[in-house]
Amino acid sequence: MIPLSDFGLDYTLGQWIALLAIAGLGGFLRGFAGFGTTLVMVPLFSLMMSPAEAVVIGLTIDVLVMAPMFPGAAREAEWKPIIPLFIGSLAATPLGVYILIVLSADTMRIVIACLVIGSALLMMSGWRYRGQKTTIISFLVGAFSGTTGTAAGIGGPPIVVYMLARDMSATVTRASLNAMAFIKEGVSAVSIVIASQFAPSITIVILILFPSMLIFSRVGTWVFHRVPDPLFRRLLLYFLLFMGIAVLARTVWFS
Repeated sequence: MIPLSDFGLDYTLGQWIALLAIAGLGGFLRGFAGFGTTLVMVPLFSLMMSPAEAVVIGLTIDVLVMAPMFPGAAREAEWKPIIPLFIGSLAATPLGVYILIVLSADTMRIVIACLVIGSALLMMSGWRYRGQKTTIISFLVGAFSGTTGTAAGIGGPPIVVYMLARDMSATVTRASLNAMAFIKEGVSAVSIVIASQFAPSITIVILILFPSMLIFSRVGTWVFHRVPDPLFRRLLLYFLLFMGIAVLARTVWFS
């Protein structure tokens, strides 16, 4: 049997277990909430690999898991607000790629941690956008999400806050978030791969982590249809806040 280290994969058994667990947690969140997937995976992955690798792996396995969900999400989603969000996200994708490539690994870890902390605090506050929901506003929200989502794998929170302001049902909101994320993250992942030089080993990592995320996404979907989620969402946000602070402290302390 050829060891994975021969492919440039120098992770220990403990690190592989951690990577699989992180992917499983991300899958659960994708199936349960429709958001928080890369928000959890990318900062934790970045502790064991470069931020650029963490972003492209997180985005790619999330897109692969969402592929079979997309037809159902597309039928249930409210597309009118999604289209300008997507256009804005697409327009800002090159800026996100540029930021990811130009900034150093430690700087990107700090950016990612700050975005996680800010996102968690914003959603914990319960604040909702009460202003007008015009096409221009939707485009700008999409552009901001496209920039942060491509540069750091964290584009969901602006979309979540904006979509929640539309007072849609939980089912329609979740479907809209999944449909938007599938398209947006797919474009971001492809753009990063085209603009960057990644070793072939990254494909092996994706193939190894994908089953874990896929299995737990099914678990998350099962739980979504049976368990009320306010408490879970609150605990998730506290976890994100703690995780962002931990990643920030570790990066600053050891840099």
